[in-house]
Amino acid sequence: PQIAAMTTDTIEYTNEAYDTGKKILIEGANATMLDIDFGTYPYVTSSNPSIGSVLTGLGVSPRKIHGIYGTTKAYCTRVGEGPFPTELERDVPGSIGEHLGVVGAEWGTTTGRSRRVGWLDIPQMKYSTLINGFTSLNLTKLDVLTGLAEVKIGRAYKHEGKILNTMPSCLKTMSEIEVIYETMPGWSEDISKARNFEDLPVNAQRYVLRVQELLGVPIRWIGCGANRLDMIDRGEGWDLASKEDGEQ
Repeated sequence: PQIAAMTTDTIEYTNEAYDTGKKILIEGANATMLDIDFGTYPYVTSSNPSIGSVLTGLGVSPRKIHGIYGTTKAYCTRVGEGPFPTELERDVPGSIGEHLGVVGAEWGTTTGRSRRVGWLDIPQMKYSTLINGFTSLNLTKLDVLTGLAEVKIGRAYKHEGKILNTMPSCLKTMSEIEVIYETMPGWSEDISKARNFEDLPVNAQRYVLRVQELLGVPIRWIGCGANRLDMIDRGEGWDLASKEDGEQ
């Protein structure tokens, strides 16, 4: 009886909530590159962590989706096997890979396995943005990059001398690609107390702005520390969904 009382027609429940003006937040798990249809198959999960599962899982119309927010770390991680073009060696003492893994506490939540780490991968992020149509981004763990003399961004893939304009669907191609990097100066200042974008060191600001420029999507939220409140919110002006509201 207790379980039955919590059981309902979720399609009706969700759509009625929408029709009465309630705000509905849907949170996805995993990541687009682990999507069974769009990810690096066979190194994927068994479902669709991308935007389509909102529709098929809840039974709502695409017209009801408003803001779409992508969450990414300021660097890349992966658990287990699969392609990782920007990967750094984690087991080398004193290496950048060790820094990202230890400072970022990169161990799998469920398995406890060490996460593989690497530089931010813009081609993968562009691919995820294309599929999901993000209206804004949440860039987390920027503080983990603190202390590095230089930070790199994987800007593009090159294969057999040619720049690739889309994500390779072939694992063989993925294993052969060359990553083109941009190198930017790092920062050493503690950013955990930053609550406004202007509080960040200039080099940290430049890193965020460059990622935003490469993706063409505004970065609204910036994680700058380990605590829940260590977050910068740049406001609704950095959300394409809010701009669309203003145009209506």
